[in-house]
Amino acid sequence: MQVEKGSFDAMVPSAYIGSGLPLKRDSSVWKANVSIRNYTNQKLHLHGIENDSVDSYEYNLPPVAADIYYDLKTFPVTVSIDYFTKIKDLVGGIGFGLNPYPYARMSGGINKSFFEWGVFLSLGYAKVSYSTYSIYVIDQFNFAGAGSSSKGTIDCDDCSEWKFNGGFGTYLNFFPYKDITLSYSLSAYSPWLYNELKGNQFSFDFPYIFSHYFGVSYLFAEHIQASLGANVYFGNAFKEHIWNLEGGCSYIF
Repeated sequence: MQVEKGSFDAMVPSAYIGSGLPLKRDSSVWKANVSIRNYTNQKLHLHGIENDSVDSYEYNLPPVAADIYYDLKTFPVTVSIDYFTKIKDLVGGIGFGLNPYPYARMSGGINKSFFEWGVFLSLGYAKVSYSTYSIYVIDQFNFAGAGSSSKGTIDCDDCSEWKFNGGFGTYLNFFPYKDITLSYSLSAYSPWLYNELKGNQFSFDFPYIFSHYFGVSYLFAEHIQASLGANVYFGNAFKEHIWNLEGGCSYIF
């Protein structure tokens, strides 16, 4: 089999920065958030992928390059709610959101008066579209040694499946002045957590999408926090780097 084309939706989550606040010791808060992102309809192409030659009983297929890419989807509006609790200097969080499909996440780290550091995990479930085109050859032989070959194609245009997705990462927040937060987050995200394609005779090893997030937040009147930042998506498997802007507004209670 030679897989010549493949495109797969990648529902990219919004950035995560933990609580983003200097929390009081032995306290708990809820944080409801709305994120707004510029719509990104771009592609992350995998580079250096080529099918080997196929030498069958009747057919000889030369090597051919494969055009395989993620179709990056950044939904323009996402919502989430997180619960954070702090014991001494340790903080833990759990949250849920829509992106536009549901996901859950959890985090843990250190929260002090001038900085916050932590790690997080996320798991989601989404309906994703994909398309593939491949050529296959089947050889058949009998006990007498005679053989025959058949040739066909798998052409799946605008197919879709429900798939689990997930990611992990780390974040770092600095609180240089009262009510101001400087944030950085590094994450690795897999839009397809398992490789098999329903109804097809092959699977892919889906690479992770990495991202850097840089942002700044300002807390108004102790309850409303506004943020603005930039996210860049990249990976060793991809040809491109893709930037997008992300703003948000949170209510802390």
